Amino acid sequence: MAFFEKKGIPTVALTAKGFEAEALATARGFGLKRLALASLSSALTSLSPEDVRKVVGVSFDRIVEGVTRDVEVGATEGKATDKTFSFEAADRYEAVEEMNRFFLRNGWGDGFPLIPPTPEKVDRMLAGASRSPGDIVTVMLPGMGEATVEKIAINAVMAGCLPEHMPVIIAAVEGMSKPEFNMRSVACSTGPHAPMLIVNGPIAKELNINSGRGALGPGAQSFANIVIGRAIRLIMMNIGHAYVGELDMDTIGTPNKFSMCLAENEDQNPWEPFHVERGFDRDTSTVTVYGVESIMEVTDLRSYRPEHVVMTFAGTARNAGAHISEWLRRDRFWQPCLLICPDHAKIIHDGGWSKQDIREYMYHHSFIEWRYSKYGGTLDPALILPSWRWLLDAPEETLVPIVGGPDWFHVLVVGGPVGKSIYLTSVGAPVTVEIKR
Repeated sequence: MAFFEKKGIPTVALTAKGFEAEALATARGFGLKRLALASLSSALTSLSPEDVRKVVGVSFDRIVEGVTRDVEVGATEGKATDKTFSFEAADRYEAVEEMNRFFLRNGWGDGFPLIPPTPEKVDRMLAGASRSPGDIVTVMLPGMGEATVEKIAINAVMAGCLPEHMPVIIAAVEGMSKPEFNMRSVACSTGPHAPMLIVNGPIAKELNINSGRGALGPGAQSFANIVIGRAIRLIMMNIGHAYVGELDMDTIGTPNKFSMCLAENEDQNPWEPFHVERGFDRDTSTVTVYGVESIMEVTDLRSYRPEHVVMTFAGTARNAGAHISEWLRRDRFWQPCLLICPDHAKIIHDGGWSKQDIREYMYHHSFIEWRYSKYGGTLDPALILPSWRWLLDAPEETLVPIVGGPDWFHVLVVGGPVGKSIYLTSVGAPVTVEIKR
């Protein structure tokens, strides 16, 4: 729309009721000052063909009205600002509480207490970066905000980070700007998508990023994990403008959105580390950004043969409620991830299996009946790849793979003792970036 409007060709945006704020915010991000907007009475999801025709039929007048009446695309209440603020109270603690209340009212916080981003604290945070404060790391989707090093530092302060965390955060922001990460879907989807950071290399131990027990959980052992992951969420909100109800349209939400950061357990990984597998030297520090859709535990306390352990993983992967058919579209990636605990990894490795063996087994043993994609999920038959359109006339019991190939499965070793691993579904593809200091 922005492209056509800037060429002088009139357009009208069709959006469902409840998504108007997102339409206006997106228009703002693409530089439109006014927007022709037609609001439909319902999102065209989970409707019968007859109900779709009804919704569209009564919307024609709204489309005409939208073409002839523009909506001003103004500033949004709660949008981050370059202003500075002062807070006065009986003592410093009450002033901090007042600041938190004010920030939360404006939508700049995640609901947990924020550390005041005073000029002194921001300067100390900037000392951990090798780049100048005004350097633009990226123009951040979905709101097209300029992610300068200084703005990243401000959000890192609020999250409770230390200056030495800055290189990891900056590298993660760079990774999320890559097209294959699919930042717009991660940030804007009606699903519970959230970025997960995976740190590899020497910096993981230097910063005490937890790779063992409770790596994705609370506690002192995961302090670095928590504050780094939290900084990414605040950056997505206050620089990328992914505010809930405006550009972040998540239906229910997930605690994953508060913070997801861990390190791979390289000490107990019997295979080569994840970043080496992706083309980096073992002594290079990297961060991988991964768009998580959902987390499922894989409990197997009985198996002692590799094929039985991986069979449990394959059974978990046959989840009809996940986006198991998205890979059938030309424009989508759906690359699941296995966070294998050390106990499971040892069984699989000692049985002579490589990571590629895991991927091949997962691919061939996680097929699912076509009926689950045909009637559920989000797959639009009109968008199916030509080579797979034969499925439209196939029997419902036809078995279909859940990914485009074995290499779509990613394998890492994370966690502590006992045979409990994690299977992650995703949106987009993981991106690995070198951490520069």
